[in-house]
Amino acid sequence: MARVVQFVILAEHKPGTLANICSELAAKAVNISAVMAAHDQPGGVRIVAAPHQATRKVLDAMNVPFREEEAIAVRISDRPGALGKLTRKLADAGINIQYAYGSIVKGEQRALIVMGVSDLTKAEKLL
Repeated sequence: MARVVQFVILAEHKPGTLANICSELAAKAVNISAVMAAHDQPGGVRIVAAPHQATRKVLDAMNVPFREEEAIAVRISDRPGALGKLTRKLADAGINIQYAYGSIVKGEQRALIVMGVSDLTKAEKLL
C-alpha cells in the first residue's frame, strides 16, 4: 500500500477533452498510472501521474483547473475475493471508502486499486 498524489481535474465534458489532456501530458513525458473519468461527479477526471511537477505545468499551461489530493494505491492479487478482503478490512476498521478505481493488465498477477478513504493514516497503517 502506498500513499499517492492524484490530480482531480475539473475538465469540460465534451468530446476530446480527455484526449487533449492525455496527449499534452504524454508530450511532456508524463506517465499516467491510473485514471478515472466520471463527468457526472464533481472532479470529473482523477489521474495518478508522474512526474508531479510536469503534470502541474501541463495542466496550468492548458488552463485546466485542478487540485491535488492524497489517496491510497494498493496492489492486490487478481483472484476472486481479493478486493472483498481488502474492503472488508477497511470497513471493519471504520474507514469509509469514498471512491475507488482500478485496473489490471491481462496476464498480470496483481491489480492496481486507487481509493479515496476517510482516514488515510489509519488505512496506511492497516494495509
